[in-house]
Amino acid sequence: MLNLDFAPQLMADRPAAEHSSNRPLWAAIAPELAAHAALGESLRTDIAIIGGGLAGMSSALHLSKAGAKVAVVEAATIGSGAAVASAGVIAPQLVRTTPSQVLAKLGAERGDGLLRMIAESGNYLFGLINDLGIDCDARNSGFVAPSASRNGQHDLAEVKRQWVPYRHDLKLLDGHEFEALTGCRGYSAALLDRSGGSVDPLAFARGLAAQAVKNGATIFENTPALSIVRDGAEWIARTPNGELRAGKILLAANGGNNPLHKKLAGTTLPLPVIEVATNPVSDAMRASILPEGQALTDLETDVFSLRYADGNRLITAFPANGDPSDAVLTERVNERLRAILTHYEPVKLDYIWRGIGQVNSDMLPRIVSPDQDMIAIQACNGRGIGINTLIGREVAKLLTDSSATPLITPQPPKRISGYFIARYVPSLMMSGARAVKRIKQKLRL
Repeated sequence: MLNLDFAPQLMADRPAAEHSSNRPLWAAIAPELAAHAALGESLRTDIAIIGGGLAGMSSALHLSKAGAKVAVVEAATIGSGAAVASAGVIAPQLVRTTPSQVLAKLGAERGDGLLRMIAESGNYLFGLINDLGIDCDARNSGFVAPSASRNGQHDLAEVKRQWVPYRHDLKLLDGHEFEALTGCRGYSAALLDRSGGSVDPLAFARGLAAQAVKNGATIFENTPALSIVRDGAEWIARTPNGELRAGKILLAANGGNNPLHKKLAGTTLPLPVIEVATNPVSDAMRASILPEGQALTDLETDVFSLRYADGNRLITAFPANGDPSDAVLTERVNERLRAILTHYEPVKLDYIWRGIGQVNSDMLPRIVSPDQDMIAIQACNGRGIGINTLIGREVAKLLTDSSATPLITPQPPKRISGYFIARYVPSLMMSGARAVKRIKQKLRL
């Protein structure tokens, strides 16, 4: 499952009974919660957080638990960005790279910390949800990452071996074992990650926010940060009706980080993705496809993903350029499901939502320091929920405990070379791979 850190393009909320072609399932099923007021004055705090998504809320929770005075400004409402537009998959895995490649790129110390963080992220997230009693349909049922490569068995065996210094919860499946477990075909091998699973991402973000407030954090909704400027020893986040002054500032607004500091411009790449939720599938289909409830995201360029939510609804992502109609999406999603599922029945799409994910050029999680006393959490490349939750803990160490050794440390931001062309590459790669696979599938019919 892509589960990307979205900067969504969403319509205003409507009553839960109304299905919309541009509205996430999560917004439709979320319970009503008390709103937070907008900032309407000048306020001082120890640490200002820009962005009320999963990264911002986890950071606010961990910082407030550490005793820091924290204030958060969110442009809309809590979880209305990346969280509500994601698929809610917990995937404690790397994206298109291996542990040995991470160590070679980052060096032993930084690479080791990053790998330990990713390995821990699933267990940490589900443990935190349990400890705090957050009601977010958390399912620690596992995450499956299959490969269609002819060398998939060999390649994934090597990946599993490289993870051994960091974890022992991965199981290698051959193609037959994978098909028996998931009801999906066309793959040569898979890794089953027992620490993964799925959540309702909006409910989780709101649950983190409620816990942060209980620990003393202050949250302001409908308060966009218009600019951030330095004033002596303080940072000032200017909003439409007030300003937030702080000694330290954390940018956790996903793609919204980039306009807030000149050194962040062009440092991440956008990736348009469409998520859909089907009508509830039949009992026979539910018993045949992912019967144990795992979440699945394959390792192909035209990423295929699958999980259940809200009863027997299937959630899947669709890589697409442009703005295809609901009818075209319904046809293409059914086309993919028909080709992959061993028990296929036509589905209707009750919910369709569109967003812009953010990816780093090396597909690795990253935090950067564009200025003094400023940290920005960069894109998490389709692994945002579990990793951003744990990054919140590590950021709290960085900002409150000088004796701590965080698993991830800030790096200087780096603009992507040839950004104005490179920004189209992720989308073109995914949609191009999808087109090639469609042609191959039709030739086999």
